[in-house]
Amino acid sequence: MSLVRALRISIGSVNAGTLFDLEDGRVYFQFDDSYIDDPARPVLSVSLLGESEEENRAQLRKPPDSMRFGGGNRRLPVFFRNLLPEGVLRRQLVADAGIDVDDELGLLAYCGDDLPGNVQAIPETLDQARLGSLLTQGRDSFEFSSRQLPTPQAVSLSGVQPKVDLVLAPGGRYVMRSKRALDNAHFIGKLPVSDYEGLPQVEHLSLQLAQAAGVSVADSQVLPLKAIAERLPFTLRDEARKFLLVRRFDRDAPTPNGRLHMEDFAQALALGPEDKYRGDYASIGLVLLAVSADPRADVMELLRRIKVNELLGNYDAHAKNFSLLYGPQNHQPRLSPAYDIVAYGAYLDGKGHALRFFPGQPGKQAVTPSVVRALANVWDVPERQMSATLRETVGLAMRNWPAMIEKSSLSQAQKRRLLDHLEGTPDAQAWRRRNRSASTGAGA
Repeated sequence: MSLVRALRISIGSVNAGTLFDLEDGRVYFQFDDSYIDDPARPVLSVSLLGESEEENRAQLRKPPDSMRFGGGNRRLPVFFRNLLPEGVLRRQLVADAGIDVDDELGLLAYCGDDLPGNVQAIPETLDQARLGSLLTQGRDSFEFSSRQLPTPQAVSLSGVQPKVDLVLAPGGRYVMRSKRALDNAHFIGKLPVSDYEGLPQVEHLSLQLAQAAGVSVADSQVLPLKAIAERLPFTLRDEARKFLLVRRFDRDAPTPNGRLHMEDFAQALALGPEDKYRGDYASIGLVLLAVSADPRADVMELLRRIKVNELLGNYDAHAKNFSLLYGPQNHQPRLSPAYDIVAYGAYLDGKGHALRFFPGQPGKQAVTPSVVRALANVWDVPERQMSATLRETVGLAMRNWPAMIEKSSLSQAQKRRLLDHLEGTPDAQAWRRRNRSASTGAGA
């Protein structure tokens, strides 16, 4: 007798397939025939797209192992593992659900009606014929019994920083998400941590600085913790008084359920959450060129973000910090607004990027003329256009950032570290040489 639990995976109102596990720790996913045969199907992941509809169907009938099989030990396939929360929030939800720490299917079910983007994972009852079809393509029969999965009632937010999902309630108070609160504005509350003083304020400033340098960013603001009406599910230090409120761009959309589908680049590149630093910018750019509704614009936007992260000292930008956001019709996606941009240069010294520029290269490299030339060749984008985008980004940063940093709520030590990091970059020094008339430290 096989003990089986199953989740029905849907994209909005469209059923995509079944995710199920066996008592020996194997977890599988299989697409529905109705989804495979529908040429108007919503996209689950760009990693499954081919050059033609025939290739698309072939991919769905026999998806790669990263989508089909979790590898044993109760692990979900890679795409679904990337939907799970991380860090403090994950530990809290595991405790709330009363499940084993390694029970990834149970955790996905617990968060299943409020996952990132427009994917839902709802407990499903399988009859014997359906289970036999899933396991053996209908060639054998299986006896099975089912276990009840946790009732979906939690929210999954990726990233290791403590977070809560919030909605704006009547009266202007931000409260914990109520189930299926479709009529409220949706936000993420990023909470303070003890390791990095004033992290919400630093991240808020980082997003503002990125926007001032031409990057599209998620809307955010810093608020006192007392603005959160309900008891926080995390233990906070007594001196922690602020949190970062970020508007969710995958919610409050003109769709029947108010959601937009999205996938981060760990999913798009079929990387497990533990491999999120193994991605590379060249591959991200190639995906954008292949699937974006405006490929050239999105590649230039990616290039701006790479340079901004370098100027800020954001040494931790990994594959899950870049996402594809689909429109209301779930057709061609765009690079989503920037999020999780943190100027770690305000805290510590470092260099380069967390991601490589090309597969197999050493990490912690910076953007150099040779890197730009190599990316231009791989992306088949004019090197002159890329260089112009980088010069524009640096110019905007140098003209706008120093004053914004000085006027911010960061501590004086943090301001000094961040300004020192910026002025110490080769880009800033080259810009200063070209603009001798600019006032020192004013960025005029």
